[in-house]
Order: sequence, then structure tokens, then C-alpha cells
Amino acid sequence: MKQIVIIIIILIIIFGGALYVQNFLNNTSDVLVSKLEDLKTNLETGNTEGNKLKEATDEIYSGWQDINEKWSVIVLHDEIDLIETSLIRMKSKIETENLDESMEDLDTSIFLLKHIKEKEKTNLKNIF
Repeated sequence: MKQIVIIIIILIIIFGGALYVQNFLNNTSDVLVSKLEDLKTNLETGNTEGNKLKEATDEIYSGWQDINEKWSVIVLHDEIDLIETSLIRMKSKIETENLDESMEDLDTSIFLLKHIKEKEKTNLKNIF
């Protein structure tokens, strides 16, 4: 009986941890995607006043750096490297005022963040 209780406790910890990690990934990716989509809207509407875009990209990138530290324990490093590369290219193109080309990297970043969210989701497709 004691062994069954221990096994049940271990399973609860495993499933609870998986739910916590999934919730964390969903929340952090949603925050970043929301900020990136706001930036995309500003670029599409031509709202490129002064240093607003540069400040927004700096804010997004610093937010990514905070998230990156925590995600590196959970997510494959190859996936993180792709997001990092895309964000750095986007930031660089916005800083050099190459706004048309920055849209490609912006869309890539949004796609990769949404992809991580879907890839790490706990469901039968991802388990098997």
C-alpha cells in the first residue's frame, strides 16, 4: 500500500510539473507574441516616430533575454537559437531603419514563438 501511495505522489508531481511548465511557456510566449504583433502593427501602419521602434525592440529583446534564461531549461537549444537569431536580425534591421526587411524577421519570430507553444503542448500527438 505504501508503494502505491508513493507512485501516485510521484505521478502527481510529474503531471503537476508538466502543467506548470506548459502554463509558463504559454504565458511567456503570449506576452512576447503580443509585443511583436504590436510592433508589426506599428510598422504596417507607418507609425515609426523617432526612437519608438528602437525602444520597443529593445524592450522586446530584454524581455526575451529574461525568458531565454528560464526557457533554456525546458526548450531545445536549437529552437531557442532560432528565436534569438531572428530577434537579433529584426532588432538590427529596425535600428538601421531597414523596416521593410525587418518584417520578415518579425514574422519569423512570431511563428517560432507560436511553434514552441504548440510543440511543447502536452497531448497525445506530442507524446507518441
